[in-house]
Amino acid sequence: MNIYTVELKNQPGELAHVCEVLGHSGVNIECAGTTTGDHGTVCFVASDESAAAAALEGAGIDFTAHPALQVRCPDQPGEVAKFARRLANANVNVNWLLPVSICQGEVLFALCADKIDEARSALGDQAFG
Repeated sequence: MNIYTVELKNQPGELAHVCEVLGHSGVNIECAGTTTGDHGTVCFVASDESAAAAALEGAGIDFTAHPALQVRCPDQPGEVAKFARRLANANVNVNWLLPVSICQGEVLFALCADKIDEARSALGDQAFG
């Protein structure tokens, strides 16, 4: 699994353009974004990673694919703090954390970290992919 990031100008239509390119290629996404000053970043996971990459490349949209783990935890207060503390104690820095599903009392996250193997070890059976 990858988390994709695209840097955008902070102006109307930028997010729409990226999402339209992906949608027209039949790619479903789970998306989040943020802006600071004159630029923004959108991050997403894609239902079809090769189609997403081909669509973005075909549209001339620069992107980065970041290898990610899938992490599951109960949907209740303090659960992210628990796994974030385990990562911190293992000296793992979290680069991206994107919720991709919340269903039946469980949250599934996509997580990118500076040390993916150490993150996987620190999280044990809570991490997969």
